[in-house]
Amino acid sequence: MIKKIYFFILILSLNACNKIIEPEKPEHIFEKYKSSVVLIASQYYYEVYSDNSIYYYSPSSEKKIFFSKEEVLNNLSFSTGTGFIISENGEIITNNHVVNHKDENYKIELVNFYEKAKESILYEVKMYNDTIDQIKSTYYQYSDQMDYYQKQTFENRFDFVNNKKNLLANLYNRIEDIDFSSATSKLIIHKLGIAYNDTHVTEFDDLQECVIVKTSENEKIDLALLQTKSKSFNKKPNFIFNFKDNNPNITENPEKNKERDIKNPIKINEDVFMIGFNRGFSLANTKQGIKSQFTSGKISQENDGERILYTIPTLEGSSGSPIVDKWGNLVGVNFAKISNSQSFSFAVPVYELKKFYEK
Repeated sequence: MIKKIYFFILILSLNACNKIIEPEKPEHIFEKYKSSVVLIASQYYYEVYSDNSIYYYSPSSEKKIFFSKEEVLNNLSFSTGTGFIISENGEIITNNHVVNHKDENYKIELVNFYEKAKESILYEVKMYNDTIDQIKSTYYQYSDQMDYYQKQTFENRFDFVNNKKNLLANLYNRIEDIDFSSATSKLIIHKLGIAYNDTHVTEFDDLQECVIVKTSENEKIDLALLQTKSKSFNKKPNFIFNFKDNNPNITENPEKNKERDIKNPIKINEDVFMIGFNRGFSLANTKQGIKSQFTSGKISQENDGERILYTIPTLEGSSGSPIVDKWGNLVGVNFAKISNSQSFSFAVPVYELKKFYEK
């Protein structure tokens, strides 16, 4: 009888060792991670330096070019992206381009601005010339009938209009000599903040303010590390993203399951998921507060060390979103999509993220 009991226990223990734990359902992964993904928003403008002049450029405003800081602060540009929580100390990972906007169109806008100014000046000069011709015609026609004071009035009027025309002509010539080819710009982030899933946001001050800690020095590795100014989170996440392998079979049955190779953590055709804020507030805003979106796809190209390709559709605003596998393991950071396609997107591999974060 005792031998039978031991044999039964042995069979149970062998079965336990051979037990295979299946991945969680995708909706459970979303529930676990959604509080750890944040919407990133920034208000910004550029200072533009040309010769000894300073201009202000706001690419998403209607006017775009301004001549004073006060003006541009009333016409700030606005952009959004996604980030995810990587530590309990208020740290967030996102893309470099989410917080370090690059826009070289300021030269084009300056040229366009002054071309329009030149057109306006030419129109004004023509109007002044017409007025001068009218003054001359009237003066020559009626001068013999005018007294001294009337003649003086006409002459003063002529001098006034002619001086105005000459000033505009000189201004036109100065504009013609302006060369913006050597102009430079500096990004000024006016405000940078994060919004949490399931919270209400009605104005920029509802966001928790952040600072940029560092950005990747490698242009091909599109990453940035942010941190809340308080070094803590206003809304505590349920989970902190990490670089571990969350497959429970590794601990339950280590002899048959090895920890993933972080340099090549996922294979062709494996399922991947993205949590992000596509289109920013325009899609995220609901009656219950802002809500992220959960999208899925498959790995469609082997990892080349600098990027991972997958079939997850993305829109602007999803930059910086975490890409996870069926176990909830961090696979990469979404940073771009193939032009003219919303079905193929790229991520910075988790190994590069680990190197960047731990450096």
